Amino acid sequence: MTNPLEHQAENIRVRVRCGDCRTTFHERLQRVVHGDRVRCPTCGTELRFNGIGSMHDYETLQDYVHHVEERTAHPHFVHSDD
Repeated sequence: MTNPLEHQAENIRVRVRCGDCRTTFHERLQRVVHGDRVRCPTCGTELRFNGIGSMHDYETLQDYVHHVEERTAHPHFVHSDD
């Protein structure tokens, strides 16, 4: 971890919205940002968010969390079929 914000972000959760059922749920920031598979707790759809952007582009963790939540509210994801 080269960015000091990354250490602060380890346990942060962000709001994520499922593109299929439109449910909003919370998931760890690091899982969303790194493109890990995220499963919707309501419909079970597996999501993988892409193109979130780098934490290095933001001065504060709060600004970055806001950016991530805006991106995941209008999902830019692909369904994981494998």
